[in-house]
Amino acid sequence: MSRRLSLVLACVLGLAPFLVAAAEKSAPTKTDDYNGKVVPLADLVSKAGSRLDPDAAPHWLALVTEDGKVYPLVKDSGSRMFFKDPALLKRPMRLTGRLVPGSQLLRVTAVHSYIKGELHEVYYWCDICSIRRSEKNVCECCGGPMELRFERVKEGR
Repeated sequence: MSRRLSLVLACVLGLAPFLVAAAEKSAPTKTDDYNGKVVPLADLVSKAGSRLDPDAAPHWLALVTEDGKVYPLVKDSGSRMFFKDPALLKRPMRLTGRLVPGSQLLRVTAVHSYIKGELHEVYYWCDICSIRRSEKNVCECCGGPMELRFERVKEGR
C-alpha cells in the first residue's frame, strides 16, 4: 500500500510544474482600455492607396486610437454591435479588452462611448419587454425593435 501511495505522490509531484504552467496559461490576461474610433478597415486601407476585396470589407473593423495606432477587432460577442450597427462607427469610444497574444488584434470585453466628454454605457433596449442587450437585434421576446441607448456612467463605477 505504501508503495502505491509513494508512486502516486511521485507522479503528482512530477506533474506539478506542468499543471501550474497550464493554469497560468489558461488564466485570463489583464484587460486594458483603448480610446479611439471604430472604423471600417477598408477606409484605412484605401487611405494607404490600396483596397480590401469587396467580400472582405464588411468583415473587418478596427479601432484607431487617439495616437494613431490601429487595432483590428476580433469579431465576436464583444464587438458584434459595431458590425451590426453603423451608428456606432466613427464616434469617440473607449473599448476595454485584451490583445490576442503576439498580435494587434483586439478582443473587446466592454464598450463605452464618450458623449460631450462624458463616459456612457452603450446598449440596446426593448421598451415593451424591458430587455437589455449588447447588440442590435429584434427583441427575442416580442419581436419588436431594440433601441440604441447611451447611459452616463456614474462616478465611482
